[in-house]
Amino acid sequence: MIAMARRMLLSCGVLSFGVLALVDVRAQGGVWLVTSQEAAQPPSATSKAGRSITRGPAIRQVSPDGAVKANQPFDLHVEFAGRGGEKINPATTQITILRGGNINITDRLKPFITANGIEMPAAMVPPGTHVLQVAVSDAGGRQTIANIEIVAQ
Repeated sequence: MIAMARRMLLSCGVLSFGVLALVDVRAQGGVWLVTSQEAAQPPSATSKAGRSITRGPAIRQVSPDGAVKANQPFDLHVEFAGRGGEKINPATTQITILRGGNINITDRLKPFITANGIEMPAAMVPPGTHVLQVAVSDAGGRQTIANIEIVAQ
């Protein structure tokens, strides 16, 4: 009986510690879009984004629409729109930070990518200018690449 009471007490203690850890993560604010280690790398000049007329999907940065506070959560919203009635293929989305050797962060953002775009509440970045290269294709295989710039002060 005493052994069972000890196990119950230990289980409750472990469970409450896990809940406190989860609350602490939520209190910090959000998910790091760009980490400080990634931001410390030198900027990359290898952007594939162009300004030519294309039949590929449109990519438009909705928010943030200005500078954000560094290390504070903000909403990242990027819209995708197919042209000529074509549907977006969200599985083709690739997001790269244009730093160092171009850091692919697609896996980090996968939970936030849909056919309508990227909807990431509580994104966080360290101070600086961060350029993300976003590539997406439609069902017809036409690809568009655009740069999204986030300035954090």
